[in-house]
Amino acid sequence: MNETTADLASPSVDNPLWSRRALWFLVGLGLFRLLYLALDPFDLVHDEAYYWDWSRQLDYGYFSKPPMIAWLIGLSTRLLGDHEFAVRLPAVLLGTGSLGFLFLLARRMYDAQVGFWAMLLAALTPGNVAMSLLMTIDAPFLFFWSVAMYAFWRLLERGEDRGKWLLITMVVIGLGLLTKQTMVGMLVFGGLFVLLSKEDRFEAIRPGLYICAIGALLFLLPVVYWNYQHDWVTVQHTSEHFQGEPVSALRRVVISLEFVGGLFGLLSPVTFFLVAMVGLFGLLSFRNLGRRERYLLCMSALPLILVVGLSLKQRLELNWPAPFFSAGIILVAAWALGRVSLPKMVLQPAEWRLKYAAIFGALFVVGTYAIPFALKPMGLNGSKVDVIVRLRGWEELGTEVGARLKDRSPESTPMIVAAGRAVASELAFYMPQHPKVYLWGDNDFPLSQYDIWGGPQNVDGQDLLLVTHQNEELPPPLRLAFASVEPLENVEIEVGNGRKHAVTIYQGKGFRGWSVAKRIQADEKTLRR
Repeated sequence: MNETTADLASPSVDNPLWSRRALWFLVGLGLFRLLYLALDPFDLVHDEAYYWDWSRQLDYGYFSKPPMIAWLIGLSTRLLGDHEFAVRLPAVLLGTGSLGFLFLLARRMYDAQVGFWAMLLAALTPGNVAMSLLMTIDAPFLFFWSVAMYAFWRLLERGEDRGKWLLITMVVIGLGLLTKQTMVGMLVFGGLFVLLSKEDRFEAIRPGLYICAIGALLFLLPVVYWNYQHDWVTVQHTSEHFQGEPVSALRRVVISLEFVGGLFGLLSPVTFFLVAMVGLFGLLSFRNLGRRERYLLCMSALPLILVVGLSLKQRLELNWPAPFFSAGIILVAAWALGRVSLPKMVLQPAEWRLKYAAIFGALFVVGTYAIPFALKPMGLNGSKVDVIVRLRGWEELGTEVGARLKDRSPESTPMIVAAGRAVASELAFYMPQHPKVYLWGDNDFPLSQYDIWGGPQNVDGQDLLLVTHQNEELPPPLRLAFASVEPLENVEIEVGNGRKHAVTIYQGKGFRGWSVAKRIQADEKTLRR
C-alpha cells in the first residue's frame, strides 16, 4: 500500500465484536420499526398521501420532485396493496439501511467501534426516527446519500476494483438525483474535497471522476424531458425555495436562530452540540488533518455552514441539512474514541461523551416513539403540545365520506375537491373507493401536481361529487360548470380539543366540462380587473 492510500484503508486489526454488535443493533432496530409501523399509530401526513396519489399515475417527473418517491411507493403498494403499511414500508427499509452504510463507511475509515457509535448516535435522533417512518422524500434521499458517501470513498481508495466503485458511485448518485434535486450536492462537495486534498488533487485532471459525474447527471434526462413538456415547472418551483423574505435584518437573525434551535431538537441537543463543536474545530485544523477527516468535513461542516448562512436569507425546512449530519457524526465518534486529533479543540476526547449523547438521544427518541400513544390517555389530543394533530382523523374522515357516498355513486365516479391539496390527497387515499380526485384552485399557474394533471376528461354530462371545507360555498365558476348543484351532507371528525376536519359534500349534475369551468373562471378574473 503506498502513501497516497495509506490512511484510506481499514485498520489492520479490528475487533469483530463491534461488528456483531452493530449487526444485531441494526437488525433489532429494523424489526422494531416494522412492528411499530404495523401498530399504525397515526395517519398518513399530507405529503405521503400526495406522493401515493402520484404513484397511481407513474411518470418520469412530477411538479416538485423527480419520480423516485412515486416509483418506490408504486412498487410497494402494487405488491402489498393500498394501505399505510405498504406506503411506509420503503421508508423503514431505506431509513434503516442508510444507518448500515453509515457504519460501513466509519468502519472502513477507522474501525468497527467508531462505526457502531456513529450508527448508534445517528439512530438515536428524533430526525432519524421521523425520516425512517414517514414515506416522504427524506428516507430514499438519505439512503442514496449514505451509499454514495461510502461508494465515493471506496472509489478514492484507488484499489484494483476502482472501476467497479466508479460504476456504483455513478449509479447511486444518479438514483439520488432521481429522488431529490439536492443530490447534486454530492457532486459539488465531493469535487470540493478532491480540490482541497493535496493527495487527491490530481484526480481533477483524470477522466474517471468526470465520467462518474456526467454518467450520474444523465439519469436526469427523462426528468429534463418531462419538464420541457411541462414548461419547466419543477425548475420554477425549486427556484422559489431560494427567494428571500422581505424582512428586517433583525428578523432574519431571529429566523436563523429558530432554524438552528430546531436542529437541536432534530438531532437531540448533546449530539448536535458535539457535531457543531467537532465540525468547527475540525475546520480550524483542516490543513493539519488527514484525508479521512477532510473528507468528512467536506461532507458535513462545510455544507452545514452554507445552510446556516442561507437561513439568514430565508426560512428553511429542518430536513434540508439532514444528509450532512451523517458524516459529522462519524467524525464525532472518531474524535471521542481518540482516532482523530483536533489540536485546537477545547474539549478533551472521551468515550463517556458518546455515552452521554446516546443516553440523551435515547430519551428524545423514546419520547418521539411514545407521543402517538401517550397523548390520548393524557387528554392532550389537539392541544398545543399535540405535534401530530395533523396526522390524525383523516382515516375517519375518508371512511365517513366513503360510507355516506357508497349508495350514491359508483366507485369509478371522479371527485372534485375545492378544499386544498391536503384534503384532496387524504380523501383519495382514505376513502374506501380510492376515487380519482381532481383539485380545483383559483390560480393562474400550477401550484401542485393536481394542476399539472388538470380536470376530469370524458365525463361531460355526468354527475360528479364535489367537496369543500364546511360552510364554504363552492367557487362560482365550478358551480356554473354543472347544470345544477345540490348539497348532500356535512361530515365532521373531531381530532381533539375542539379541533376537527369538516367538509361539505355536494352532488354536481350534468358536468359541462373542465374547460368550461376554467373559461368561466378566466372571464371572472378579467371582469375583476
